Amino acid sequence: MSKIFRRVFLLNFLILFVALLSYSQLTNLFFQKDFFYLVIILTLSSIIISYLVSKIIILPIVLNLKNSKEEFEKFNNDMKNQSHQKSFELELVNSALQEKAKEQKELAETLQEKLTFEIINREKKEQLLIHQSRLAGIGKISINMLNECEESISSVNFILQNINTIHKQIDFKNELVNKSMEQLHRVINEMQMKNEELKNFIKPNEEKKEFHLDEIVMKSLEMLEETFMNHHIKIDYNFSKSITLYGFPTEFSQVIFNILQNAKDALIEKDVLVKKVFISIKKDNDFASVTIVDNAGGIAKNIIEDIFEPYFTTKSYRKASGLGLFISKIIIEENMQGKLDFENASEGAKFTIKIPFFEENK
Repeated sequence: MSKIFRRVFLLNFLILFVALLSYSQLTNLFFQKDFFYLVIILTLSSIIISYLVSKIIILPIVLNLKNSKEEFEKFNNDMKNQSHQKSFELELVNSALQEKAKEQKELAETLQEKLTFEIINREKKEQLLIHQSRLAGIGKISINMLNECEESISSVNFILQNINTIHKQIDFKNELVNKSMEQLHRVINEMQMKNEELKNFIKPNEEKKEFHLDEIVMKSLEMLEETFMNHHIKIDYNFSKSITLYGFPTEFSQVIFNILQNAKDALIEKDVLVKKVFISIKKDNDFASVTIVDNAGGIAKNIIEDIFEPYFTTKSYRKASGLGLFISKIIIEENMQGKLDFENASEGAKFTIKIPFFEENK
C-alpha cells in the first residue's frame, strides 16, 4: 500500500468516523445491526474511494509536481551552467581584449621608437649631405691652394739653391748660417711631403699595399721631432716590431701626424710644466693597435662626443679648421676598416687606433 493511498484512506476514515459518530448520536443506532452494516459499507466505500482518489487524482498531481520540480531543477542547473559558461567566455574575451590592448600599446611604442629613429637618421643624413657638400667645396679650394703652395715652396727652394751656389762661389763659411740653411732645407722637404699627403687625401691616387706599422709611426714622429724638441716635449714609446698591415701607409701616417700635432698644441696651450707623449704599438690576435697618450689634462666631458665631428675644434679659428680628427676617423674606419677611439686617461687624452689583420697578414 503506497504512502499516498494510506494518507488518503486515513483522511477518509477520520471523516467517516466523525460522520458515523455524529449519525449514531442523532439516531441512537450505535450498537444495532443496521449500524454495523452501514459501517462496513462505508468503510469499503472509503477504501475504494481512497484508492481511486489516490490513483486517479492525487498520484498524477504528485507525479506532475515531481516532474515539474525535476524540470525546474534541471532548468536551474542549465541556467547555472550557462551562467558559468558565459562568465568563463566573458573572462576569456576580457583577457583577449587586455592582451590586444597590450599588443597595441607595445606596437604603438615600437612605432614611436622607429619613427624617432628614422627622424634621427634622416637628420644625420641631411647633416652628412651638408658636410659632404661643404667638403666638396673645400676640396676644390684646397686643390688650388695646394698647387699655389707647391709653387711657393718650389720658388723658396730655388732661392735657397741660388744662395747655396753664391755661398760656394764666394767660399763663405759660417756654422750658424750653414745650420740655418740645413734647417730650411729640412722644413721645405717636410712642407713638400705634407703638401703631397694633403693632395693624396683630397684627390687620392695611392693604392693599398703592405707596410710596417712601426716604420710609418716613426716617419710621422720624425716630421715633428724638431718641433717637439723646441717645446721640450718628451716622447716615450714602446713598439712591437714586425707588424705588417695592408692599407694606405701615407694616409695612416697622416692620422698619426694629426694626433701628435693635437697633443703638441694641447701641451703648449695648457703650458704643462713637464710635457710628455707616450706612444705604444702592440699586436693582438685579430688586430694591431697604436695608442697615443699625452699629459695635457684631457678634454672636457661635455664635448667628447663632438671631437670627431667636422669643423669642431677646441682651438682658435686661426689655428685649426676642425677637420683633422674628422678626416682621421674616415681614413681609419672607412678606408682601412679599423677603429679610432678616444677617452680621457689619468693625465690627459688617449687615442687608440685599431687596424684588423687581413688573412694575408696573419
